[in-house]
Amino acid sequence: MKLFVNAVNLSSAGGLNVALNFLKGVATLKPDDLHVYVAAPRHCGYEALATEAIHLYFLPRGSGYWVSRLYIDYRWVPSLIDRIKPDIIFTMGNFATPVPGRQAVLLHYPHPAYPDEVDIWNRLDLFGKLNVWMRNQVFSRRIHYTDVLLVQTETIRQRIRQVYPDLPAIALLPNAYTTLRSQTTYALPFVKQLGFRYLMCLSRYYPHKNLEVLLDVARLIRDRNMPYRLLLTIEPTQHRKARRLLDQIERLGLTTTLINIGHVPATGIYSLHQQVDGLVLPTLLESFTATYVDALHFGLPIFTSRRDFSEEVCGDCAYYFDPLSAEDILDTIHAGFSNPFRMQRNIDRGRQRSAQLPDWPAVVQMGLESLYALGPESQSTLSRL
Repeated sequence: MKLFVNAVNLSSAGGLNVALNFLKGVATLKPDDLHVYVAAPRHCGYEALATEAIHLYFLPRGSGYWVSRLYIDYRWVPSLIDRIKPDIIFTMGNFATPVPGRQAVLLHYPHPAYPDEVDIWNRLDLFGKLNVWMRNQVFSRRIHYTDVLLVQTETIRQRIRQVYPDLPAIALLPNAYTTLRSQTTYALPFVKQLGFRYLMCLSRYYPHKNLEVLLDVARLIRDRNMPYRLLLTIEPTQHRKARRLLDQIERLGLTTTLINIGHVPATGIYSLHQQVDGLVLPTLLESFTATYVDALHFGLPIFTSRRDFSEEVCGDCAYYFDPLSAEDILDTIHAGFSNPFRMQRNIDRGRQRSAQLPDWPAVVQMGLESLYALGPESQSTLSRL
């Protein structure tokens, strides 16, 4: 069977990790008679996946600009598909490829499932609102090309069905924790102080991550002389508001309380988890996020927003706060560390919960089953997996 994977807009963050892990899993599993053709951006890690069964087609140089997306989506990719003539198309980047044929689409962009969340829209400037509106429009207009929509949680499945009741079949394809293969030592770019608890906010900058609230949390920590330090992992180039946030940290004199360590390579994720005391994530919107499952798996206490998406993934293993209240965030963190017995219980429960979640081989298996179900001779092919 010929499988065409459209990953042209997956070049960073969680989307890239999902695409690379899925394709690595396919290469390891080596299903009989499966030939995979992948359209992807350059210099993001896809190059290492090339095998006799996985064929790579890289975006034309200079096509990373937004204005070129119409050409890529409506000319370059369709032309590639027309030449390959795949049995199944798997679009891993949220918006269906506008071509006829049997197609599965992986949705990990959460906005279509939360179109009217006031807290989120209030954090977007005019350009951000326009960007989200346009992406939601693209998702909606291309639904009719989709035969099965793959989502990462039951929460998203229920929400997306309410917003788009005419959607085709919706199946689950969750995320998985970071594997330890190729992990290397990561050194924090500062010296930790004795007696302090270090909590990381492991996230790129996006408005819906609500990172600005950590400015107020850091001020409370400083003013009350509390033994906590918060770590950010953002780069000023990630978003036009990222530089503004970093400038505010400097201007408010919070650099020793709210410490930006910058981008952490994927190979250093395990090492970073070993050097911090917890995860804090004040996000307002997620489709799943591997950040939670990594923290569960690696035994870190999780302090995060009380939202439906976080409660489905973390259950009773996390400490939940109101992400709009710096006071509640800090109170929740302090209460957590003030009760070591409960914290250890949460960590133990988290490890148990992580063990029940699918790992990457299981996720790949689930994805292939959904794809094969769309293809010719699906039953005989599935029996060989």
